[in-house]
Amino acid sequence: MSKMMRVAVIGGGVSGLAAAYVLAKEGVEVVVYEREETLGGDAKTATVYGAALDLGLMVFTRV
Repeated sequence: MSKMMRVAVIGGGVSGLAAAYVLAKEGVEVVVYEREETLGGDAKTATVYGAALDLGLMVFTRV
């Protein structure tokens, strides 16, 4: 009888969720830990004055 691998993913942002998804598809038991109330990290939808706004991380780097 083989042991099932168990993995903890720290962070429910896009990268953490993608990692958890790939691992789970391979039969790994995955638990995602996220400190916020919702998943998605910097990518989220906020409602402002009744309008839904998609927010995300913007990074500007010097060349």
